Amino acid sequence: MRANKTRAFNNIDRYSPRCKQRGFVLLIVTLLSPAVLLLSSTRVNAEKFASIIIDDLGNSYQHGYDIIKLPGAITLAILPRTNYAKDLARLAIENHKEVMLHLPMQSVENQKPSPGTLDLHMTRKEFTRQLRLNLNSVPYVRGVNNHMGSLLTRHPGHMSWLMDELSHHGRLYFVDSKTTGKSVAGRIATEHQIPNLTRDIFLDPDYDEKTIKQQFDLFIKKINQRGYALAIAHPHPKTIKFLQTHLHKLTEQGITLIPVSQLIQKASSYHSPLSNQY
Repeated sequence: MRANKTRAFNNIDRYSPRCKQRGFVLLIVTLLSPAVLLLSSTRVNAEKFASIIIDDLGNSYQHGYDIIKLPGAITLAILPRTNYAKDLARLAIENHKEVMLHLPMQSVENQKPSPGTLDLHMTRKEFTRQLRLNLNSVPYVRGVNNHMGSLLTRHPGHMSWLMDELSHHGRLYFVDSKTTGKSVAGRIATEHQIPNLTRDIFLDPDYDEKTIKQQFDLFIKKINQRGYALAIAHPHPKTIKFLQTHLHKLTEQGITLIPVSQLIQKASSYHSPLSNQY
């Protein structure tokens, strides 16, 4: 009789609130386990991508040549109306490098403007004419990024003029070099359905070798955290030498160096609303 009562109490306990709660937790853990394992596996085994833009090209053939001869899919940003813009663009294409227009824009400091600079004092007609001349001066352009521009990129109206015009030149993309934290260029590009990215790292904010290495390490860290990153550098001899001796470290970290146009596609698969637009 005592054994029967014990079994009865055990049966009752099976249906008690505490037991039900334990069972519910066990069920949730069981259901979630495959998803958690899959997520962990995805993070560990996910591909990682990088793009590096070299700005300020076109005034020196030698600097451009040295950049083009770097291993991997470096992207060249060439200034408009420079002596070697066309020659370097052609050489880049022959060596399977992507070409961008490095578009001069007005800065807060009002530095001496480069040829083709876009500024706030232009009418829309003047702005568009200048932009078209710049685009036509560099062949094989796949995208555009700003040269300086810490003032102009703050202004939604002028950025809208820019994106409107880019939309009429095929599938050009835009990269915000982020020369100011107040830039609205990326947001306006997205509103105009222009594929775009924002620079993550300047590899050479100065040309001290220690600084360049620190920035390169930050670049790799960013890629490992997010899966991709975009860096900008300049054709200074110390930067060129550093890249010649350190680009292989990307491969060693399982990172693939790709052109900016491809990085935009990869990045869109993470979070961008432009995933089907490039």
